[in-house]
Amino acid sequence: MARSTSLSRRLLLGAGVFIALALIVATVAIGFVLRHFVQSQIDQRLDTQIIFLSSVVKSAGGSRIAISGATDGPPFDRPGRGWYWQIIGPANTLRSQALDGADIALPNMPPKPPKPPPRPPRLEDVTLDGVRPADGRASDGMPLHFRVFETLAGDIPITIIASAPRAAVFVPLRIAMTTLAVSLLILGAALVLAMIFQVRLGLRPLETLRRSIVDVRNGASERLPEDQPREVAPLVSELNALLAENAANLDRARAHVANLAHGLKTPLATLSLALTGRKHGADDQQEAAQLVALMERRIRHHLGRARMAALSGPARVRTPLAQRLRDIVDAMQKIHAGKAIAATTDIDPSLAIACEQQDFDEMAGNLVDNAFKWTQSRITMRAVASGPMIQLTIEDDGPGLSDADIAKVVQPGTRLDESAPGFGFGLPIARELAELYGGGLVIAKAKGGGLAATLTLPRAGVT
Repeated sequence: MARSTSLSRRLLLGAGVFIALALIVATVAIGFVLRHFVQSQIDQRLDTQIIFLSSVVKSAGGSRIAISGATDGPPFDRPGRGWYWQIIGPANTLRSQALDGADIALPNMPPKPPKPPPRPPRLEDVTLDGVRPADGRASDGMPLHFRVFETLAGDIPITIIASAPRAAVFVPLRIAMTTLAVSLLILGAALVLAMIFQVRLGLRPLETLRRSIVDVRNGASERLPEDQPREVAPLVSELNALLAENAANLDRARAHVANLAHGLKTPLATLSLALTGRKHGADDQQEAAQLVALMERRIRHHLGRARMAALSGPARVRTPLAQRLRDIVDAMQKIHAGKAIAATTDIDPSLAIACEQQDFDEMAGNLVDNAFKWTQSRITMRAVASGPMIQLTIEDDGPGLSDADIAKVVQPGTRLDESAPGFGFGLPIARELAELYGGGLVIAKAKGGGLAATLTLPRAGVT
């Protein structure tokens, strides 16, 4: 059993997955941008402090260095907060009051020899092309982010270090990301609701079309409304064309049935009078036989026209040839199990005929049954495609027929062997059915003796 699917479920699932992926990507991208922005703000503040320190550090004689003026402005004036600075010289080290005499423990960093400036550095001349970032911990274990700059105080090489707590980056980032996540969740929920509304609105014409089809089936309407959305309009046009075709076929079939009823009315009345009359001589019997033959011809004529009317539309039937013939042969082998018959087939499994299955079973069943009745030991079946038609040939190695008998055998009611069961209508019915489908039936002598019956029928899928 095929698993049922839902268009709305497909659309909602696909759009939901897309929205979820888009929100995840947006969260990651915005988080990366925010982190970079916050980190750059912290680095800019540390670099400003380094520039200020490099402008106030002086040589104090020998290899010692000193600072003139106040250097511990906010936030570097708060002990234990992680905002520290430190200047390392050859003979002494200067540090912020927030360090309380402790030193900043830097991770191992390879030294970078500075280029001596042409003159003592001033605030407007200091550049931080050689600044290096680093991460480490304070003496109390607090995670810190460092900015390290190596320069000269006069002719004394110094290393200026400024630090900020990692929390200065993560806390604002966490607050911003929490707000962002809540906002994106609200946005996602709004998009899902909008998507549900859009899917229902978009599929509403299909529900309207379903109700219109129910009206047609219940007889409340003969056609589907033509006023449809552009995407559904071609389907509605095809359905209306199919309804019109079916209605026309039904009208033709009704007309043929009515013609058949009128055509049989008079012969039946005459036959009734002939059979209920006082005399039942040879003339009455001959007249009755003529009336029966007349009714038989009219029945075949009107039923044939009715079948052709039903088949006048586009072919919608497809019967696999090899499979149906194999089923018929299997059934015949069981019926004629007392005879040792070798039945072989040479048919491409892809061949199919544009013929109702029950009609093919009736035609092929008659031909295969005759072959099994009269064959000695062998039956050969083969099929070839010839343009839009397929020719099915069934051969047996039986006694065969003369040319005169071959012409008689396709006449209704003709039986060449009265001892064999049957009424003599099998081959005529097979021929008439084949002709109704635009094909035919040819009976001929087989090359190796016996009889060869060639049934021609239209090929499915070929116009």
